[in-house]
Amino acid sequence: MRRFVDLHTHSTASDGSLRPAELVALADAAGLAAMALTDHDTTVGLAEAKDAARGFPELRFVEGIEISAKWPVGTLHILGLGIDEQSPSLRAVVAELQAARAERNPKIIAKLRDMGIDIDMDEVLGAACCGEPPAQISGSGSPGRPGRIIGRLHIAEVLRAKGCAGSTAEAFDKYIGNYAPGFVDKERLTPPEAIGPIHEAGGLAVLAHPVQLGCENRAQLTQSVRDLQAAGIDGIEVYHTDHSPDQTRAYLGLARRLGLGVVGGSDFHGAAKPGAVIARPPVSLRAIGKLWSEKLLGL
Repeated sequence: MRRFVDLHTHSTASDGSLRPAELVALADAAGLAAMALTDHDTTVGLAEAKDAARGFPELRFVEGIEISAKWPVGTLHILGLGIDEQSPSLRAVVAELQAARAERNPKIIAKLRDMGIDIDMDEVLGAACCGEPPAQISGSGSPGRPGRIIGRLHIAEVLRAKGCAGSTAEAFDKYIGNYAPGFVDKERLTPPEAIGPIHEAGGLAVLAHPVQLGCENRAQLTQSVRDLQAAGIDGIEVYHTDHSPDQTRAYLGLARRLGLGVVGGSDFHGAAKPGAVIARPPVSLRAIGKLWSEKLLGL
């Protein structure tokens, strides 16, 4: 019996480098019991992934999404796991988020051009679409119909390819990351505005990579998670590529004290984030617990 899961991955539907079907095949080859596709602000890759998963009967596929939300310090992302992508409230939120991206990306490009960098939206589309027609892409300047997402990672990839930075990480640090000269923020939902549609879509809302909340100490972390629990969060992504062993232990203890679910994932993006490897860190079915295994995986 397969014993491990990866409940946080990204495909070319947002800022990953593998198509949804390729990602599912990789998860099966890694011997996972289950995997979730959680692309940023879109569900457009779920149909392809779900169809591909039918060819791997030992792999359970979990429909998911990752939504950015407002937070006073640091970054707040919320995973929706076990969602119904056809939910009207979730579809409305996705359209709103994609419209926000469509407004932000041209502003980032304009800032970079003002800095003397020869870059345009067509190049970013080329980095994002992988041969698909631009009409399938959201975030190019007008929302259009919901489709694949263009984000800062695609802009960073163009900057890397042009030699403006040695890596996408350096492109963020130097040009488009938070507080960098080319940064442009986008409209974000409040935590309840992000969590509510996930619940209405039948999903569980999970605090993703709590290390990114920017908490300075454990007391601040505890209060932050209590606030999110009051907003409706169901669980914490305890196991994550960016978490140290000490942080993992702290998040696990906090989840247990507050009665929150425990999940984990790699945050796999493929070539776009080479430090994140599918099925790493290893997250066992035992770690996420019987209740969540039953709710998400039917196991």
